Amino acid sequence: MGGASPLHEAPLVLIGRTGRRRVVTALDAGAEGLGLRIGMPVAKAQALAPGLVVLDADIRADAEGLEKLALWALQRISPVVMADAPDGLVIDSSGADHLHGGEAMMLTKIVERFAASGVEARAAVADTWGAAHAAARHATRPTLVIPPGETGSFLRRLRSSHSGFHPILSRACARSASIMSAT
Repeated sequence: MGGASPLHEAPLVLIGRTGRRRVVTALDAGAEGLGLRIGMPVAKAQALAPGLVVLDADIRADAEGLEKLALWALQRISPVVMADAPDGLVIDSSGADHLHGGEAMMLTKIVERFAASGVEARAAVADTWGAAHAAARHATRPTLVIPPGETGSFLRRLRSSHSGFHPILSRACARSASIMSAT
């Protein structure tokens, strides 16, 4: 975009289509702080946030970037990493977290490294991939470690506080590992 880059302070959303509807597909912390959400119609987002910077999402470039992040994590964090499109990474950290100072320190280092590269991220570790996925996507803190054995109570609290939280996730958790989500 060169000299025509939007001001960093302005809230930013990326948009795409769901059927015939134009919807928000990604947003920065500024837009999220104004109450905008992924899946929200673009017209509503613009009405709620005057001065909102709206850009078309580039799905191919996003997928390539996500694969690069997965490769970075594979080389530095754990030998088991997978891109979780459209905006996440699954990292099975079992057996690797102690190499990074423990789970909490590992997550903090990942989020800080991404931030230094201009990527906003939230990360979570839990007994299961499903619980970690939910925590990374719905928790308000940048990092969250759900202690072993507390997955069920965490999911119940999360479900009661997020009306959009899908109940099927709690059943899927028994078959999963852990996630780091870049947003």
